[in-house]
Amino acid sequence: MPNARLRHAAALLALLALPLAAAPVSPFSATYEVRRNGSALGEATLTLVPDGQGWRLSTTTVGTAGLARVAGVRIEETTRFDYRAEGRPATREYDYLQRSSLNQRRRSARVSDAAIELVNGDERRSLPLVPGAVDRQLTTVALMQAVAAGRSGETSLQVLGRGDIEAQRWRIGDLEPVPGGGGMGRRVERLRETPDGRSTVLWLDDDGGHVPLRIEQREDDGETIEMRLLRRG
Repeated sequence: MPNARLRHAAALLALLALPLAAAPVSPFSATYEVRRNGSALGEATLTLVPDGQGWRLSTTTVGTAGLARVAGVRIEETTRFDYRAEGRPATREYDYLQRSSLNQRRRSARVSDAAIELVNGDERRSLPLVPGAVDRQLTTVALMQAVAAGRSGETSLQVLGRGDIEAQRWRIGDLEPVPGGGGMGRRVERLRETPDGRSTVLWLDDDGGHVPLRIEQREDDGETIEMRLLRRG
């Protein structure tokens, strides 16, 4: 009987440890060159680390060229999140701060058991809880996790915006050459309801924890923002 109790206690401890230990996306740090319409704009460092009983994802972007450097642009984003059902990440707290010599912008989100509180500057909005919702920054980890879990084809995300929650569809595709060099990457592309010229594409490393090798965002006016991996660690 004592041995059975010990085995039962050990099993319970293993279950309690499972949510953190079973997280499919490993901690990492990666630095990217940020380009706008082909010209260097700055550098962004993306870092994922355990944080207490959950996880913390942070991005620091610094202007290093052109007007971004002159104005001293610095953007800091921090997401604290947990892994929920099926090992999918879900936002608990999100903070965004953009500072420069010209202005300052803040956004945040707080998720409780009953509601989601969104703040955009002086605007505040309370929304009903949507289980498993992620902020825009955490979208990247959610897609990395989907690839790590072996999913392919279409996948959907509920994404916290500036004042609402947006349903997004993404397609996890095949390995292909990363544009501009950088080896092979798994193409993950957002599917939009109307073909208005906008697109978002990520190429994820298929061997190194599915870290983004390149991220490309095109707007309907032709403007393009790119993040190209410079180094890890």
